[in-house]
Amino acid sequence: MEQRIRILGIAPYENMKTMMQEVVEQYPQIALNVFVGDLEEGVELARRNFYNDYDVIISRGGTAELLRKNLDLPVIEIKMSQIDILRAMKLAEHVSDHYAIVGFSNITVNARYLCQMMQYKADIYTIQNENEVERTLYQIQSQGTGAILCDMVTNTIAKRLGLNVILMSSGAESIREAFEDAIRLCGNYRSLREENQFLRDVIWNQMNHTLVFNKKGEIFFSTLEKNNIPIVDYLRQESALITGETTQHMLKQINHVQYSIRANRRTLGNMEYVACYFSESRAPASGQQRGIRYMNSSEAREEYNASLYGLTGLLHGMQEILSRIGSSGQPVMVWGEEGICKEQLVNYLYTGSYLSNRPMALIDCFQLNERTWNYLMDNCNSPLMQKNCTLFIKNVDALSGEQCRNMLSGLLAMDIQKRNQIFFSCTCGEGKTLTENGMKFVEKLECIPVRLAPLREQASQMPAAANMYISYLNTTMAKQIMGLEPEAVRLLERFAWPGNHAQFRRVLKELSVRVRTPYITAEAVEQILKREQEAVRIKDKAEGAGRPLDLNRTLDAIDREIILRVLEEENGNQSSTARRLGISRTTLWRFLNGNG
Repeated sequence: MEQRIRILGIAPYENMKTMMQEVVEQYPQIALNVFVGDLEEGVELARRNFYNDYDVIISRGGTAELLRKNLDLPVIEIKMSQIDILRAMKLAEHVSDHYAIVGFSNITVNARYLCQMMQYKADIYTIQNENEVERTLYQIQSQGTGAILCDMVTNTIAKRLGLNVILMSSGAESIREAFEDAIRLCGNYRSLREENQFLRDVIWNQMNHTLVFNKKGEIFFSTLEKNNIPIVDYLRQESALITGETTQHMLKQINHVQYSIRANRRTLGNMEYVACYFSESRAPASGQQRGIRYMNSSEAREEYNASLYGLTGLLHGMQEILSRIGSSGQPVMVWGEEGICKEQLVNYLYTGSYLSNRPMALIDCFQLNERTWNYLMDNCNSPLMQKNCTLFIKNVDALSGEQCRNMLSGLLAMDIQKRNQIFFSCTCGEGKTLTENGMKFVEKLECIPVRLAPLREQASQMPAAANMYISYLNTTMAKQIMGLEPEAVRLLERFAWPGNHAQFRRVLKELSVRVRTPYITAEAVEQILKREQEAVRIKDKAEGAGRPLDLNRTLDAIDREIILRVLEEENGNQSSTARRLGISRTTLWRFLNGNG
């Protein structure tokens, strides 16, 4: 049987990985492994895996270019076809009629040709390397451009700057063409390299994970899924101290994880490397308590970028004031309705604060039990006792009156707000202002209150937000949706969205799963929103039924409330209501009109 062509795919985003796996089923002569990584991350993934006897690498755009420069294995680029670019342009039209296209020349040449041929108006910027991206985006932002069409190189920076982003993705036709090129290229290509035997020897000695550094401290090989975890930085520092051929043994505990490490120096040709082998186990974590967890700025940034704020333009116009608030060092109270992702705004403020290089402690008042409460208020290891870190005390409205008083007095007595950056959050009801607990924190600690508007107050931003979220779903769900019908957009704008961001994301994701046409139809939107409205009505009715009567009123007022509740349960039918209450319709009418 003829040996299959072994291809390593480095996809800049998850959607391309899925499409490559689907298209390759048409090529039985190809054995494909695909990993997701963009630019330098993609190069590291290839370094980690390309020694496993692959014949060729397939990637896209700037990642493909970097792979060619850094590896000696043939690299075939998945081109961005004119159809792919046109599809992204159609999506951009629904976001803004003034958009810009940013990318390497492999994208912008075809984009310029399409704009000329189709008489489209778009600003086109060609970048030569990643260092030009931020300067170019600042220029675009200053011109008031409504949306950016770009590849993964530009995507992350554009989101950080608060720009509306449409990610341009390659379609199945472009991937198929790359596979055809690989088959032609690899017809007679089967050579192995000297490094294979070297890395087999390295891996053979590993206990669990392997990291190999070159003389400059750069990762030459890694078996880790992510190379940005703390143990990597520690081993990089230690590798410079490893001398001779003797294996060195070390133990290191980082973030409650115990690492057992062996390291030695190895030579390949004229190059020296340090190979580190390590296993990990969970160390006892006496400080970990229910309702308390820690995160670093990279984790917070990742959470924010995946939220509706990070994926759409719902924070447009707020970035400047939020930047000033985050850098002020003042306590901040973030408040708003349920489902509005207040914790993501805190993540945004934290990653831009002067303490972003230090961890953030999250204290969720909803989850605090008696044991955690005692640890929080009395233990010397409590996050409240720390210095020069960020505290996020969320859901303060869940505290009892006594807990609220005790926490406030403790925070004031310890001057915590002077030693740390503190964020709070509370949830208010629809149309309500700050809760009682929230107002106490604002007044006592002089917090800066930041209200997040509910989704129904951002109807004008709904079309852009919906299309940008659909663009994100296209990349994560291997879809090729081109937008929503105009009437579908109007239905989304008119809906009240009582569940705010969480409900909005869920509805759009369901629509994207169900759709079988290039555009999401008004009929599909209407059907799902009717179901959502009915669920809200049933919930409100159930909550109203369980609401206790206020007996501190006159008898007439109590009678009237009882009559109104029964009338609601009978769906407004006055005859049925009168029968249930044992009164005549005339008497019922008098009560309803204030004459009972």
